[in-house]
Amino acid sequence: MENRIKEVRKCNGDTLQSLAKKVNYDYSNLSKIERGLYVPTISLLKKIAEVYEVDISDLLVTEKRSKEVIDLQSKNLLVKYELELDGRKVSPDEISVITSIIRKLRNAAAQNS
Repeated sequence: MENRIKEVRKCNGDTLQSLAKKVNYDYSNLSKIERGLYVPTISLLKKIAEVYEVDISDLLVTEKRSKEVIDLQSKNLLVKYELELDGRKVSPDEISVITSIIRKLRNAAAQNS
């Protein structure tokens, strides 16, 4: 559990001190939780989950998750996954539009850098 809290905190760019302030908790005790010396209360986990807008169960996962790469151009994307938005299946044409939009956004961002 302690590694997952630290992982979520770091992914959101927070230090121990900044998270402690956000959840009104002593940062040295938060450090002890991340190192496995203290066990967090459900109340504290709930506050952390609210700060990062994650489900509390995301903070309880102890095993290291490996991230799967999903290629939006894969011909098998809609065979392997059922993608939905607003309760409706995403079509191959919609995937094509999505990838086109992402490319245009990337190009615009690169030109502004």
